[in-house]
Amino acid sequence: MLMVLGRLAAILGLALANCSMLFAQGANDSKLAFVVPNLFGPNGLRLDNPDHDAHFDSSFQANFGPFNSALATQLTSLPIPSPASGFTYTFDGALGVYNRSAQSFGPILTERAETIGKDRFYFGFSFQHFSFQDIDDVSLGNIPVVFTHSPTVDPASVFLRDVISTQNLVDVQIGQLATFFTYGLTDRVDVSVAVPFLSATVDAVSVATIQRLGTGLLPQGDPNRLAHTFRFGQDVAEQRYFNAGSASGLGDITIRLKGTATKWEKAALALAADVRLPTGDEFDFLGTGAPGFKPFVILSYAHSRFSPHVNVGYQFNGNSLLAGNLQAGEKGDLADQFLYSAGVDIGVTEKFTLAADFLGQRVIDAPRVGRTPAVSAAGVPTTFDTLVFTDGSFNTWDAAFGFKVSPAGTLLVTFNVIVKLNSGGLRGRVAPLVGLSYTP
Repeated sequence: MLMVLGRLAAILGLALANCSMLFAQGANDSKLAFVVPNLFGPNGLRLDNPDHDAHFDSSFQANFGPFNSALATQLTSLPIPSPASGFTYTFDGALGVYNRSAQSFGPILTERAETIGKDRFYFGFSFQHFSFQDIDDVSLGNIPVVFTHSPTVDPASVFLRDVISTQNLVDVQIGQLATFFTYGLTDRVDVSVAVPFLSATVDAVSVATIQRLGTGLLPQGDPNRLAHTFRFGQDVAEQRYFNAGSASGLGDITIRLKGTATKWEKAALALAADVRLPTGDEFDFLGTGAPGFKPFVILSYAHSRFSPHVNVGYQFNGNSLLAGNLQAGEKGDLADQFLYSAGVDIGVTEKFTLAADFLGQRVIDAPRVGRTPAVSAAGVPTTFDTLVFTDGSFNTWDAAFGFKVSPAGTLLVTFNVIVKLNSGGLRGRVAPLVGLSYTP
């Protein structure tokens, strides 16, 4: 066992070094969590006018926490391939040897109840790419936000009637390279570790348009008619803003303990628990910034090469700055999740297994984002769509399809794709995965 643990440490060290080299990038002073809040500059959206305090506010800018919190919630549930080995073994006491106990290579993103076998060792790598397209059914390519004038002058003034409408694009991309390994402590108990390395990029673009609902009614030649402009002394009513950042590094490490509680002739029940360590930098969207604990139950059945399974669990999350107030350094409670999944893996041949899963979760009391018409200041009836923020629970549903193939011995190559089935939270339409694993 000491030799195996020594090999495990060596492999993990090599994996850490290789992954760090793979994701090494140039230094970036800006943190990703501030890319969108600082899209218009650290002081918000201000216009170029030395004679008038043309300062515009928006709840989107002041309360950007829901977006960051949605991304942090997503990071708590970024799927990592199951650390359960594709090859499981049971000990035959009569013959004194280990025999392969399953005729398929198992699921890809969920767990089966069978364990790898005492003193057996398994390790692998996988890469997934996540591209997020919407948040609570609001397209990230078309986010409407309205900025109203700060009440720094007489409320009856025509200045307050002007608003700035913006159309915004936020592009969020995350690549996840995971190293995972499993060791069989006994014939019924496994311990697994997943070490993810993430690369994240955030690009934000805004096209802002001054809507002169008040000052535009002033007569030609009135010096206040162009009080709101993007270029002092000129009639410039539209401006484009851009901000971006990228980061890479260690994500949140997950440790899993799984034990087979009961076995029947063709079925098994296992209890498992994940402990998530906040090792990733939450300011760069590499981690959640909060510890996590997920106990779950696994029920699986095996009939020849056909193996269905069900997983049910609950993810407890701690406090994170991403769920609170970044500017003030105040942490907030990161939303918990009730997790449920069901799937099947089919050993089509001795070398090829098909896998399909339904992945569901109920996110509890999380920040939500929606869009609604916003009435401009001073009672002007003109309206423009803008974002609103609420709190509430919601479901996310995904389907996963893939296969495992063994080109030689106990080497496995894995391909998988996740497809979203509904809207809710920060979501991407498709997330591909490719992986490589080996059982010595």
